[in-house]
Amino acid sequence: MTALQLQAEIQRLLRKEKNAAVLEAIRMLLRREEPQEDDLTDEEIAELDKRRADRISGKVKFISEEESIRMIRGGRKA
Repeated sequence: MTALQLQAEIQRLLRKEKNAAVLEAIRMLLRREEPQEDDLTDEEIAELDKRRADRISGKVKFISEEESIRMIRGGRKA
């Protein structure tokens, strides 16, 4: 395919695409940007804050890697 044919096909596909995540990925690719892993949404920050509060308060029990592997191999739940 020539560059013009590729552009035409890409434009046709883009016009039909409705998924914002796909469009954002394409935009980043075309701009040659690296995704910013530290750019969290307000919702993501709120969720992380909630999880941290649960951990600090003892509401959530963490299991070590070794214990997790033992439980998986033993087929039992926490």
